[in-house]
Amino acid sequence: MADTMDQMFIRVKKKQTVLMYALAPFILAGAGFLFAPDHLRLPVSLIGLILGFIAPGVYIRYLAAQRKRKFYAQLIDSLLMMNSGLKGGLSLLQAMEVVADEMPEPISQEFAILIGENKMGVSLETSFDRLYARLGSPALQQFISAVLLARETGGNLPVIFNRIIQTIRENRKIQQNIETLTVQGKIQGFVMSLLPIAFAVFIYGSNPHYFDVMLESELGRNLLILSAGLEIVGAFFIIKFSTIGDF
Repeated sequence: MADTMDQMFIRVKKKQTVLMYALAPFILAGAGFLFAPDHLRLPVSLIGLILGFIAPGVYIRYLAAQRKRKFYAQLIDSLLMMNSGLKGGLSLLQAMEVVADEMPEPISQEFAILIGENKMGVSLETSFDRLYARLGSPALQQFISAVLLARETGGNLPVIFNRIIQTIRENRKIQQNIETLTVQGKIQGFVMSLLPIAFAVFIYGSNPHYFDVMLESELGRNLLILSAGLEIVGAFFIIKFSTIGDF
């Protein structure tokens, strides 16, 4: 996670990352124990403990996904800017320098890394491979393949960029349509995943001894563990069925 944050230009030491993962479960569990009503302290503390283990990784992955989305949203404008620079007589590296200077983050940061690596002697192919490893997508792969192929064969980069821009725009329209069609399934999955948990908390709050027969017998505890596992598996498959990869 520290490496992921470094790639997003979030400067956090690895010791601090480990400390965050170690303390977050106990902080949330302790907060749940202190502020929850007496009859809800145990379930709320357990939920806080689980959230403490999950929340840091989920938050970092969310930040990484948001950064990727922002990068791809800026890719077309960057290609148009590079296209104009190439038509004006700039070289490919000079056109990328314009993007690094004029475009906002995060795409300016990524192109600045490309230019910096090139000035330090790293080949453009290697720099593009590292960029794809950080922010891989088919749209970025099209751009990288077109640039490398044009450098080897002497192709017309402005014409190639125009085709890539058109392809990315069409793919983005398809992606937006897919997200609109799958949002209903995602909402249903979210509601169905929370419904058993909300129902259990409500019943436990109104009658704390309602689950005694489940908690005090081995068969009941095994059934609770099984139902929790099936709940997680069901939520996982709902998310997978409602998610289609980026174009």
